[in-house]
Amino acid sequence: MFFRRHRIATALALILILSLTYLLGWSNIFTAKGVSYSGAPTKSSQLAVKKLADISKGERLARIETRKVSARIKTLPWIKSVDISRNWINGEVSVSVEARLPIATFNGQLMDAEGKRFELPGGYTEKLPSVFARDTKSGLAAIELFMNLPTEFSTRTSAFTANSPENIFFNIKEGKRTLLVIWGNGKDTAFKIKVYKALLALPENSKIKKIDLIDPRSPIVK
Repeated sequence: MFFRRHRIATALALILILSLTYLLGWSNIFTAKGVSYSGAPTKSSQLAVKKLADISKGERLARIETRKVSARIKTLPWIKSVDISRNWINGEVSVSVEARLPIATFNGQLMDAEGKRFELPGGYTEKLPSVFARDTKSGLAAIELFMNLPTEFSTRTSAFTANSPENIFFNIKEGKRTLLVIWGNGKDTAFKIKVYKALLALPENSKIKKIDLIDPRSPIVK
């Protein structure tokens, strides 16, 4: 009697498993009724995500392999993270991406705070500091310097160049003049700005084109 009941229970369990497998993988009950996308900053970047996601309306939910879809989308350099969810009740599939946030252009490419460089389909419209550097470490040092400068100072700067984290220079507009400022490293920023303003206030410096502040206690003007 025990073995008979065991066989019946096993058979019922097998039937249940096969039924669920059919419902999830083959029937039209659990299918994608709609696919939504969010997080892509431009229309072109959203199209790129859709193309790699390759999820169609009517596709069976169980056959949407979220890990593989996420891996495909993450091949886009401007993607920081991906989250894909399936709602088994209403059939909605949600694809949410987090785009890298650029803080500067580095050698012509966008770069985020982690030093990752990328191109964004559709472009990036916000104004960013332009940095040219030999390597990522130097580029990040130049960006950090820019971000630490007072707004009334930084908004007049352009073309940050870093041969190394200790050798940063940039251009700055002063009325009709454009001055080259050899800044050095990112230390003593407040003091260097004070020295810079004091030098510009001197009548004999009305026509200078270059200020060297590597050693702010012994600045050089030309």
